[in-house]
Amino acid sequence: MKKFSKIIGVISILAVIISVFCACDISFGEKETTTEPSVMTDEHTEDEITQPVSDTTSTTTTTITKKETDSLDTILNNIKDFPLGTAGSVTKGYQIVYKLLNYTQNSEFTADEAKQDYANFKADLSDTQKILYEENLFEIDYIARQVIENPELLSQHLENCEPISKDGKISLSNYEKLYEIISE
Repeated sequence: MKKFSKIIGVISILAVIISVFCACDISFGEKETTTEPSVMTDEHTEDEITQPVSDTTSTTTTTITKKETDSLDTILNNIKDFPLGTAGSVTKGYQIVYKLLNYTQNSEFTADEAKQDYANFKADLSDTQKILYEENLFEIDYIARQVIENPELLSQHLENCEPISKDGKISLSNYEKLYEIISE
């Protein structure tokens, strides 16, 4: 009878564990994949680009919506508020880099406009915030230069990331032009 009670107890524990996994919707099989791209900003334009997406089992097409770029002020504030060294900071860093590189590639900023925006941003910072911004910018620059060399890093760190440019390449000269302004 004692042995029977132990068997029932073990079966009960296994049933509880299985029900917890089912309740939490933890899958043990294949990882679900989606073919819809994630959206980085809320603003979109009507321009659409259709790109083939290749799976090992089938080929489908997904529509990628060309989006507006974030303002330079928004990007600079994201850099200032970058949570360096915290959980999730790597992903947040790649999100900021994505927005920064998207701005350098897809906005028609002029050096004078960027200098003015940066001067306005910097004027509102305390000395402590300026130091924090410079430290964070150093890390963001490091990630950005890695991404420029290997744009695939974005899709490795950001799920369903839309390409920054149609050809998949990112211009180092455009980035350096802006970086020179925002690192003064």
